[in-house]
Amino acid sequence: MKLLLLALPLAAGPALAVTVSEARMDADGDGLPDLLGQTVTIEAVATCEPDLFSGSGVSFYVQDAAAGINVYAYDPPSFPVGPGDLLRITGEIAQYNGLTEIEPSSPDDYEYLGSPGVPEPVQLARHQGVSEPLESMLLRAGDPSGPVWVTVATTPSQSGGGFNFSVWNGETAIAVRVNGTTGISVSGIEPGVRLFLTGIGGQYDSEPPYTTGYQLLPRYQEDLAFYTPSIPDFFHLDLLSESPFSPSSGEAILMEYGGAPGLRFTLKVFDRAGREVARLASSRAGGDVVEWDGRDDSEEILPIGPYIVLLEGIAPDGGRLVTTETVVVAAGLE
Repeated sequence: MKLLLLALPLAAGPALAVTVSEARMDADGDGLPDLLGQTVTIEAVATCEPDLFSGSGVSFYVQDAAAGINVYAYDPPSFPVGPGDLLRITGEIAQYNGLTEIEPSSPDDYEYLGSPGVPEPVQLARHQGVSEPLESMLLRAGDPSGPVWVTVATTPSQSGGGFNFSVWNGETAIAVRVNGTTGISVSGIEPGVRLFLTGIGGQYDSEPPYTTGYQLLPRYQEDLAFYTPSIPDFFHLDLLSESPFSPSSGEAILMEYGGAPGLRFTLKVFDRAGREVARLASSRAGGDVVEWDGRDDSEEILPIGPYIVLLEGIAPDGGRLVTTETVVVAAGLE
């Protein structure tokens, strides 16, 4: 008599409960989340509506105190979800063009835990861009309380159901992606316009190791706040703070430059011998306000004395405009 053994499927255990940071961790540095393909459960706050970034299905962003992640699914939750709602989400960890995702398989994979409110955006420092640690987090570029703004560098171009443009945050360029499903208008966005920007840190990079393609994704029209007055469109270089200034005492000087659309701007600093000691902008589109701390390109404080700041504007037809200002580096008070 033979004994018949039946192989019964094992009951699936509970999903691994992790923080958002753990869900997206890449300890081996290969550009992929270590939990890729595994099912986990996270608790995080939604920073937008589930359908805001998707014409069909679900694509939205959630975050806890330390990290954010994209939620992607075909079916929406079985209950209404809005910005500020705290959710418990179960799904498989995936990646799409560098963007780490959690993919719930059914509407039952969401649980409503309350509404603590939308987290305060992470403030980008001057010269800081969007990077991997900030992916899927709510961010702010420019600070109205400063005021410190970002400056539009390129005219919005239509691409894939939305618009792309870039802004200068100090010396760092940030790519901005306006998804068509948000309904945001880019009217009035042109080089030289100053903005306070709020949005979610995104990524679109199809090539490993997925270290580029970071974007800022505005959610609503109010995420693109204009700061007026914007930079005039006549060719100019103006000092906005007093000279002499003392770099050794932590002082810096503000300068505004700008000109007609289409000009590419280069801003250089020369010493009394005519040697270039610092380059503050190089072939930029659109005017801007720059802060110079009296250091050369090697980050060394320059000797006291006068310096010539030269603005060059190159037109599309090759025409060249030049203007200068004199600034004085002074010693600090004892």
